[in-house]
Amino acid sequence: MGCAAADYDEDGDQDLYLSCFGPNAMYRNDRGRFAEVGHQLGVDDGRWGVSTGFLDHDQDGDLDLLVVNYVDFSLERNPICKQGRIRSYCEPTVYEPVNSVLYRNEGERFSDVSQEAGITLKGRGLGVVFFDFDSDGDTDIYVANDGMMNFLYENRGGHFVENGLQAGGRYNRDGRAEAGMGVDFGDIDHDGNQDLIVTNFSRETNTLYHNNGQGRFEDITPRAGLVEPSYLQLGFGACFLDFDHDMDLDFFVANGHVMDKIAEVDSSLSYAQANQLLRNEGDLRFAEVSASAGPSFALANVGRAAVVADYDNDGDQDLLVTTEAGPPRLLRNEGGNQGHWLSVELVGKAPRDALGAQVTVEAGGVRQVRQRQSGRSYLASHDPRLHFGLGENARARVEVRWPDGQVQQLGEVAADQFLKLAEP
Repeated sequence: MGCAAADYDEDGDQDLYLSCFGPNAMYRNDRGRFAEVGHQLGVDDGRWGVSTGFLDHDQDGDLDLLVVNYVDFSLERNPICKQGRIRSYCEPTVYEPVNSVLYRNEGERFSDVSQEAGITLKGRGLGVVFFDFDSDGDTDIYVANDGMMNFLYENRGGHFVENGLQAGGRYNRDGRAEAGMGVDFGDIDHDGNQDLIVTNFSRETNTLYHNNGQGRFEDITPRAGLVEPSYLQLGFGACFLDFDHDMDLDFFVANGHVMDKIAEVDSSLSYAQANQLLRNEGDLRFAEVSASAGPSFALANVGRAAVVADYDNDGDQDLLVTTEAGPPRLLRNEGGNQGHWLSVELVGKAPRDALGAQVTVEAGGVRQVRQRQSGRSYLASHDPRLHFGLGENARARVEVRWPDGQVQQLGEVAADQFLKLAEP
């Protein structure tokens, strides 16, 4: 189902964790060859694992692991659901929700600390992001649930408290739970606070939660212009990226229905759907630009995961989309690097992956804040480098807040480079 890449054993290479329908797997990287050690490490949970990622939840310098589980389902207990005479996808409410799992890294093994750490609610989880939403220096967790309230776990010294209701992240502006699929975070308006986007079912919307910096989110979907573009689509993979290097975060979503015969039930919907690109217009508004973003956006697919990476190292961000029962699609960005840019790779002391670090880049009077985190989108693991569009600016000031709280000031650096920074 999902995957996450990180150097969990601090030996200088990237290991791979797979969440599965059935026992999950950890592939330890031993100098370029992989050994499956999930059972040995105690992370081979046998439930239906979906999105997953690494974080240092207790700030002890090593990487812990969170696995979001979907529902209690087995092939032996497979209910038949119909719409009229047509067998269809069962609503998520047919299945019982289950617990997610938080594993603490103990060195030779991982231990399940979910209950003692406060990861206690049962959900029908699909998407997850790790981010410091309240800017207190530790990593919080947001889980997008299918057909029930979303969870916002606030990290309070290594113990999590679910406060999605108080913070405004559980429901949409109408007080309704939606069919959360993919989720991403980013500062869309340069106020230094990390906002959230959640993709949802057809006849819902992709919901944008604006972070006011006071520990509260507000659903601004109608104001942002996201209702009409997303209402009939079924969104999965969600990605904030600056595709055109104009110094603000745009939005990409991979679309595709879950019911292959949906057109027989509702002629206004389709199984295969076109992906979408929405450009940030400023003032918390987005405009769909799919029609001018290249011929690939006219081709329908049954999209699922979406990944952002500068795979060809040409200075702009490309996209990879996985599809249901079809080949993945690699969308190369052919125009984004016309503006200046900066790519920042972090090498920490503990953890080496520097998960939880924050990079601030200032240029032309614009302040961009990015966080180095695992997870995001839907079932995906991204390029670990933090990418900044710089527009017409040939230089930028860079500041790093490392996971231990140490702040490193670099002053001005030249644009158009891959900058690798080691923790001092």
